[in-house]
Amino acid sequence: MLLLIFLIACMLLVIAIYFSLAIVNKPPEKKSMPENLEKDFLQYCEILLAPLKLNIREVEMSQFKQLAEVPFEDGIFEYYSFDYNIIPEKAVVDSNGMLLNTRELFNKVDIKGKLFLLFFRKEEEGIFEVSFPEDREVAAKGYKGYISARYSNVKGWSLDEEYSLKVADKNIVLWENLKGDAPFPYAVQTRERTRDFLSYTAQFTDTWEGKGIKVSSWIQFEKKRELVYWIKSTNPQAETFRGIHVGSTVQELKSQYRGDLGYDEEFKGAGACYGFIPRDNTNRYIAFFVQNNQVTEIWITDGFDERPFKRSTGYVEDDVKWETCDYSDKLSERYAREIYVGQHKSDMDPEKVLTSFVAHQLPMATVLEHGLLKEGPKEKTYYLICQKRESDEKFQAEVLLRRMDLQHSIGGESIWVADRYRCQEMYES
Repeated sequence: MLLLIFLIACMLLVIAIYFSLAIVNKPPEKKSMPENLEKDFLQYCEILLAPLKLNIREVEMSQFKQLAEVPFEDGIFEYYSFDYNIIPEKAVVDSNGMLLNTRELFNKVDIKGKLFLLFFRKEEEGIFEVSFPEDREVAAKGYKGYISARYSNVKGWSLDEEYSLKVADKNIVLWENLKGDAPFPYAVQTRERTRDFLSYTAQFTDTWEGKGIKVSSWIQFEKKRELVYWIKSTNPQAETFRGIHVGSTVQELKSQYRGDLGYDEEFKGAGACYGFIPRDNTNRYIAFFVQNNQVTEIWITDGFDERPFKRSTGYVEDDVKWETCDYSDKLSERYAREIYVGQHKSDMDPEKVLTSFVAHQLPMATVLEHGLLKEGPKEKTYYLICQKRESDEKFQAEVLLRRMDLQHSIGGESIWVADRYRCQEMYES
């Protein structure tokens, strides 16, 4: 009886071992590859080689080998190496008449290494976001690092109608998802491969243009995400949320965006420009280029890491021009002798010099408030809030005092002088 039980136990053990080995040695389930890879690669090559004005008849892809998997949100990115070949419609030769191969063609557009195949797999939705990064780009950051860097901006960018442009009864909003649709009725689409800082965020960008409107968007995850990151207008019929358009005056601009404007005399090499930068904890801005006191161009975009405009440092906006003060009488030899014998002592006190400036330059105004705005080596800038005596109208002023070593000085004295000032109408909040 014991022998029978022992035999049965041995048989069960053998059966268990057999099935265990069968499970262990079971070949892994082969993953499906994306369909229409050749079509995606052909589009990539056409855009890549566009500067060579090269028509491509066919592309060949083979020898796919999986390199890595990187989990991302609710799916997985998969890296593959592969062999590839481009067959142009016409043979391309160098100056020596030698036929150029695929690698040599790519070298002409700054692709020095091999290309990887990268795509995103999501079980319930399938495969999408097919792209072909260079091995050197991936090697610089690693498989996981490349994904983290490239898709760091895959997030729910909030929409704010403040950053929108109304075109033909349609609002184009910064960071809206176009999903492949034209942002305005008469837009013509051009797709390009990214080469600037967006290279890690998107493989392609779309540009939609028509009648003085230009909208740029980056493509992420195929048509699921096509995000507007730049809006440009030279069309007088297109206007911002607050009604400013090309042709509006600077006065109208300041009236509509009062208190939230910065100024740059030469913004990005394109000329004088006002920047709308409200306190909304974002790096978005609206740039209003101006010439001859009128708005000539509008940009609505994002500074990403930092807003390019800064608010005025004081009570007077940066574009208000300074007026020069005349203190030539203090440069004379006579003045230096008078200082030496004890006269003009008030000129050594900046507060008293400021009081004297107001009395002479702003005699019809009452100073309601003043204070030191900023100071530097031998300079002090004061702000003033004033009210005209004949009316309730208020204005703001800045006065720059400069410490000056006297010419013809016997004892090496120095005084404070009002060097320049500027004023503007005060905007009531």
